Amino acid sequence: MSRFEAVSSSRRHVVRFCSGVAIAALPAAAATVLIRLILGAVDLQASLLLWVCAAFVLAVSHYGSPYRIAYARYVLPWPGIVTLVCGVLAAVHYALSGATVSAWIAMLVGWIALSFLANLLRSPHHWLQSGIVWLLTSGVGGAMPVLLTQLQSQFAEEEFFVALQVVVLTTFSIGIWIGDRILQRYSHRTRSRGIAFPQQPALVIGSLGVFLVGCLAIRGYRHSFYAEAAPSYPGIGTTEPFICNEVVADTGDYDGEDVFWRLLARVEANPNKGTPEYGMLALATADQRWAELFRASILEEASLGRFTEPANSVKYGQYSAATRAYYYPRVREAYPSLFSDQDVARLNGWFSDINVRTMTSEWVDVLYGLAFSMWPEGPYENQENGAGLLALLETHRLAAPHLSEANRTYLAQNERGWNQRFRNTDDALVYQLEWINNAYFQSLYRPAYSEMYREQAFEWLLLQSLPDGGRIGYNHIGQPTLAGVAYLGAILLEDPRYVWLAGRSLDVLEARGEYLAAQPGVEAPVTFTGRSPTSGSCLLYGGSGLPNQLGPLAPDKIVLRDGWSPDATYVLLNLRFTGWHRYKATNTLSLLYQGTPLIREVSTGESFDWLPEGRSLFRDKRIPRENLNGLLIPRTGLSAVLRTLTGVGSRWAQDPPRYVTVKAFRTNGEATYAHTRLEDWHGWQHDRSIYFSSGEDPIVVLDQAEGPDGQTSHVSWHLVDAEAVEANRVLLRGLGVPVEVVWVPWGTQVDLLLQEYSDGSINVQCVGYPGELAWVTIVLQGDWVGADVALDAEAEILSIGTMELPLDPQRFVPDPS
Repeated sequence: MSRFEAVSSSRRHVVRFCSGVAIAALPAAAATVLIRLILGAVDLQASLLLWVCAAFVLAVSHYGSPYRIAYARYVLPWPGIVTLVCGVLAAVHYALSGATVSAWIAMLVGWIALSFLANLLRSPHHWLQSGIVWLLTSGVGGAMPVLLTQLQSQFAEEEFFVALQVVVLTTFSIGIWIGDRILQRYSHRTRSRGIAFPQQPALVIGSLGVFLVGCLAIRGYRHSFYAEAAPSYPGIGTTEPFICNEVVADTGDYDGEDVFWRLLARVEANPNKGTPEYGMLALATADQRWAELFRASILEEASLGRFTEPANSVKYGQYSAATRAYYYPRVREAYPSLFSDQDVARLNGWFSDINVRTMTSEWVDVLYGLAFSMWPEGPYENQENGAGLLALLETHRLAAPHLSEANRTYLAQNERGWNQRFRNTDDALVYQLEWINNAYFQSLYRPAYSEMYREQAFEWLLLQSLPDGGRIGYNHIGQPTLAGVAYLGAILLEDPRYVWLAGRSLDVLEARGEYLAAQPGVEAPVTFTGRSPTSGSCLLYGGSGLPNQLGPLAPDKIVLRDGWSPDATYVLLNLRFTGWHRYKATNTLSLLYQGTPLIREVSTGESFDWLPEGRSLFRDKRIPRENLNGLLIPRTGLSAVLRTLTGVGSRWAQDPPRYVTVKAFRTNGEATYAHTRLEDWHGWQHDRSIYFSSGEDPIVVLDQAEGPDGQTSHVSWHLVDAEAVEANRVLLRGLGVPVEVVWVPWGTQVDLLLQEYSDGSINVQCVGYPGELAWVTIVLQGDWVGADVALDAEAEILSIGTMELPLDPQRFVPDPS
């Protein structure tokens, strides 16, 4: 053969091979793009990238894959050796630096290594065995990078989106297998020189690697819910978890008896009244009519076997059953002739069946057991619903006789409620109300408990309550009223502040025509007068952990308020990302309120009805960071790679640190300065300083962030009922009293992105420069609306109209000494 013919043949071979690789890469790219299309995440650039990645993996696998030279002995060609070495070096570099380029290399080499492993396991003569091998390795190829990313982020992503990423990547891996079969038709594998090795050790090493990642994932998931240590703050401790200043009390008082009857009227107005409401009304009014309705309702529930059916994915029914176990013995005692002997036998049998269901472990308990590091048990741990129900069944002798010992053993081994802590560890205010009721139920069974924890449990709610008594909540679609639980606090603690809070909350309910559900423990009025709280701005620490695990006392919320009048200004800052029900709220402003929300989180989003009920709601880790009011940084590393490949998730990082560090909380009756720091978030540090004064003085928020030079961060704000009046000014209409928000860059940053929505809200993103961000956000109230704003960054003076506001904390809040 002439030299010319040899070159031509070589060129034809290269062309044939390249065209074969291009065609073979199509199944992986096409299948993945199809799934992305279903998810609504297709773009041309991503499709081309998927095709290039598939082609690269196929080409390298073709030339570098091991081949058999004897029984159980293979040769790994030099291209394969070089590829694996590069992958190991890239993985080490990524572990040390977090570089996205290294993550790309390690990811692609990981797929190539799995292709090598599949070639060691498959049999060329058994297509079924080969297919099973490729399906298994494809599953590993889909799950491994996602698990590694979750380990790095401490499982910050919502499980549903994690599962979608696994599905997309597994589909891509299956497409690689199909492409490998196609490629072999175009070009047989070459047998170049390399290093010989036995099959068994390679399989053992590969299997051990997969097993190790699986074990690390389980361990990492179990330890992802809270940290074993949390930042402390001077003056904060178990006996004093809150630091507050004092403000002037509101002038209005509330009569305890009047509030009680108003509260009952709201329960009676409930169009969805059921057994608990009838029970509460029967006990509180001594009206036979309500007692008869209670009897009919609870007997119907018993005949339907409610709360005795499988729980499936949601075990909230244990709390609902507990409310029946609370009211039934009390109504029966108050109305001795209401239930016949046949009724009693029927209901006792029903409660016995409820007990059996409660102590039955179901598939969802396996998931809870895995997360909570415990053996699966039937009683529901969250909000201590299981303990509350069992305590009532034992207290009132409603338990199944053959389970009574097991009930008491569980309660003895799980002394919860006010024996263990003062608050529910989930980051959603609505769950604190439920937890308080379960703590109350347990106190009826075990009267010895911590009075300090009981007082702090209600104060936790009081200090976060809105000054006008309106509904408040975060991380949950439910915005609870505090009227019922506040009155329970008044009864248990004999504290007039809770009568006042219940009365103020009822003012809002009555004005809006809203109603109440039953509140256990509220069956008789208190006779004292409710008077306004005087606690002002507060730094709140709370116990962390899981329902069955005690974590450290940790920073939780900062509340800023200038009084308790209905039009007082209120600001809520979140300091955490921990707990079972948690969301990515570290160092974000949850709410600015002045008779109505002015700045708040976007807590609405898509729910998925086809998911299990407990996972379908828009809450917890499903709420993306960009829906909150805080720092946004871009995804990097393996997280950025997965997002690019799968199209699942946003472009912003979703794994903020568990806690902020409270650098300063200086407060007196006139002004409060709060400085919080979010540290070590993929190289970023975010300092947020808030200057808050009483009256109608401006509120100032200073955001400063520093990070890697090549990354640009944003600070996001979500404003309600807003109108853009200038490039850097937005007017908030509120309750007819205008409020204005102005943004001023600290330095030369001028990029401000405003997006208006049809519901009247506006999203504002303050853009930083690569590696830095510094913006001042000013909230103008009253006569200050429309005032000129100027910043002297060097002198740290903010000029607002005729006012000069010092941004030096010592000058803003002088030392009391």
